[in-house]
Amino acid sequence: MRKTIREFGIAVATAAALLVPHQSAATPRMISVAAGPELFREKLAESRRFIVDGRSGNALGGEPIILTATRSGALDVAVLTGGVVSSVVTELSVFDIPFLFRDEVHAKTVMQGPIAKQIAAKFADKGLVLLALGKQGFRNLTNSKHPIRTPEDIRGLKIRVIPNETYKLAFKALGAEVVPMDFPLVYGALKDGRLDGEENPLTTISTSRFFEVQKYLTMSGHFFAPVAFVANRAMFEQLDPADQDALMAAAKAGAEATWQAQVDEAKLKELRAAGMEVVDRIDRQAFVDAVKTLDPEFEKRFGKELIAAIRSTR
Repeated sequence: MRKTIREFGIAVATAAALLVPHQSAATPRMISVAAGPELFREKLAESRRFIVDGRSGNALGGEPIILTATRSGALDVAVLTGGVVSSVVTELSVFDIPFLFRDEVHAKTVMQGPIAKQIAAKFADKGLVLLALGKQGFRNLTNSKHPIRTPEDIRGLKIRVIPNETYKLAFKALGAEVVPMDFPLVYGALKDGRLDGEENPLTTISTSRFFEVQKYLTMSGHFFAPVAFVANRAMFEQLDPADQDALMAAAKAGAEATWQAQVDEAKLKELRAAGMEVVDRIDRQAFVDAVKTLDPEFEKRFGKELIAAIRSTR
């Protein structure tokens, strides 16, 4: 897919029209891979159960459209940011709670453990199968107005967030004027002043060249974003068990590659060199306190016990 979805790092699409139910391993299934961890494509090819087609539907657009297409069966497999998927599979949105995870190790332990398995069971009702969870990373805040060190510095700024209810609630609690917007539109809106800022992982901020239209970067780490390897449920259930296993194994290998990738320091160096003024440290407790007013809402949505179990995971 075109780079309009680079915000989320990876995307994979399969042409449904090419699928034949219960195809044997002797007749590999054609699968179109748009982008993503090279290891994912390699594992699919190595399985000899899939023929990987590097061509992609470049006209599909942003990830909400890709998610809709995957649910409907127009696409078979997609690797999407968790914040987009959780707009449909609301149980996954528990991972979107601000300042929920201590670090990447904490996040990985949760997302490869029993809590993630419980949430994976919720995908079926939405026409999806969760194959694996990978890492997009901690999201950080940029803006064109001034350095942000405290919640007060955010007040009144027009901040773009992905169309996700938890994201919207969090930035409203921080005092921002929240503007949900699909990613392909963000650069232009930052450039012409319709937006003051946005929030994304460092890789996205760098590869999207937001440093051209944003002066200030705050290492807020307010959300931790997974990437979800998902499949259309009907397609997945048509696969032979061995094909299902091969697809799951390839997805898990691709997800592991995202967890192993260590790019933040290099990207931060690039952004500094490009002229961004970086706030390395924030008053984290002030931010935590500012969004604490949302605790009753999150506990109502997800359950106090589940949130506590995530926070206490070691």
